[in-house]
Amino acid sequence: MERRTQILVGGLVGFILLWQGWLLFNSTFMAPLYKSTNDLEELQKSVSQKNKELVVLAKQQKNLNDWKRRSLPPDEPVKSNKQRPDALNAQRLYQDWLGDIAQLSGFAPEELEVSPDRRVVSRDNVFISVVVKIKAKARFEQVCRFLDRFYRTDLLHRVTSLRIQSLEPEGDNLQILLEAEGLVLLDPDRSAASRTPQKRLLFDQTTLAEDLSDSGTEMTVASIDGFPQKPDFMVRLRSEFLTVTKIDGTKWTVKRAADATTATSHPTGTIVELAPILPGVTARSADEIKQLLDSNIFIKPVPPAQYKLRISPLAEKSVTRGKSIEFLVIALGYDPGKGRPEFALVGPGVSGSRLDKATGKFSWTPTADQKAGKQTFKVEINHPSAPGGKLSETVNIVLREPNTAPKVAYKPAPPVFLGREWKYKLEASDAESSTGRLTWKLGENPPAGLQIDSTTGTLTWTSDDSTDVGEATVQIVVSDDGDPPQSTTYPLKLKVQDDAAAFTFLTTIFGVDGVYLAKLYDRSQDKYTDLRVGTRFSVADVQGTVTKIDKKFLLFTSGDATNRLEIGQSLRQFSMEKAEIPDASKPANAASPVESAAP
Repeated sequence: MERRTQILVGGLVGFILLWQGWLLFNSTFMAPLYKSTNDLEELQKSVSQKNKELVVLAKQQKNLNDWKRRSLPPDEPVKSNKQRPDALNAQRLYQDWLGDIAQLSGFAPEELEVSPDRRVVSRDNVFISVVVKIKAKARFEQVCRFLDRFYRTDLLHRVTSLRIQSLEPEGDNLQILLEAEGLVLLDPDRSAASRTPQKRLLFDQTTLAEDLSDSGTEMTVASIDGFPQKPDFMVRLRSEFLTVTKIDGTKWTVKRAADATTATSHPTGTIVELAPILPGVTARSADEIKQLLDSNIFIKPVPPAQYKLRISPLAEKSVTRGKSIEFLVIALGYDPGKGRPEFALVGPGVSGSRLDKATGKFSWTPTADQKAGKQTFKVEINHPSAPGGKLSETVNIVLREPNTAPKVAYKPAPPVFLGREWKYKLEASDAESSTGRLTWKLGENPPAGLQIDSTTGTLTWTSDDSTDVGEATVQIVVSDDGDPPQSTTYPLKLKVQDDAAAFTFLTTIFGVDGVYLAKLYDRSQDKYTDLRVGTRFSVADVQGTVTKIDKKFLLFTSGDATNRLEIGQSLRQFSMEKAEIPDASKPANAASPVESAAP
């Protein structure tokens, strides 16, 4: 066999072996892998579908639990599933509650009949429908209040039939025939073995543990079982609704006479019944009640009104240059059935002014070249209700120049010393008013005893020991006499200090090597200060330079004045003395004897 043929035969045999090996590998390994992958995808789809079904089931369970909570109370569990439920207890409770709500809404008891009607059990014993009929005479307002309370109550019920007949052609005396239907949801497992806790009352109840007066705002109850744990829920005590605003165990803080009822006294033992409100449904506001009562179709309409157009009074107004003014021109006494009035400005126009034709909104932005002073605008209203179809009125607007606020000149205030009279004059300027026409006053919470002169801006204060030492900020308000007046509030910082001068005494004068020294002693700080001739000192607001030291006193100058301070005196007790010119031919304090005093 030729070599070429051998190669071709060998290649063919190798290909056949390779193909057979691939088929064997695919059937042994790859096919099971593909099948496992497909099975996994199917399982994941099944799990996802089950999860969706669980979510739907959880929502349905939540709705069912909510319906059970709102349901009328079902019958007690029975021993045999063959016994059909009758819901007599639920119908009786529902009947009593409807009678109470009707009387609370103002239905006359002697004209009120509340009677049980049919009861319908569903085929699969899932629920029972109980119907109660109401026959009464009432006013339109009382019917509205009854229906408002009925639909706000968190119960599984509805009005299935309502007939209202007016008994008088012009009066508000109505005959009411109403059918109310409530649902009783039953437990699917009604056997005694299930014993699922069931509510036995229409609403949870407790009793008063103490008397409640007609003005009391705190009530004590015997138990809080079944009642909300958070405040802002409503309860009923006989003919009064109360809102619980605070809970402290069995002691509740309440708001009396809720829901248009009247506060009365309630003795110990009075039943306190929960009055649950359907979430998301609120009581009608006073305006909504008024609109509802005004829509009473059982009252004969009032005679047609006599219309005569008039304009609401337009008082004189003012505007500051650089600002705009807006206001409404209001038309009164027109017949809305003949359309809305139209507004217009007539006469010589004023630049920048505008009156909206439909709304009567007037606007004006004065220009820079318009002179300050009074401008007169003439307004005209067109409507068939006006004599001749139109009515006009004028309004005066005063254009004023801008008024800037006063500016307070900043300068630090001198310190305030306890027990010392303190004065400080504030200064301010104003571009439009003279300083003599500015008005000063203190802001909120000034220190006790601090006063200000309203015309001069002078502050006076004699602080006492009750004043805190340290930095205090006083709000100063200065106003001008512009139109409108402008004000500036200036925060003035004051430093309140102890009067160290009152506690600093001249205690000692003595000589050392022919030089005489004096000692000042500050009792408040237990501090000594040495003085020599020429020494300058400053204690509180007492300042000076020592000019002479004698055996019992020293002299110091402060400005042009010479002052005398004797041993034992405080710096607040110095006296004025005529200055003496010392003899220049003799040394200062020569041959002065030593004198001292204990601190």
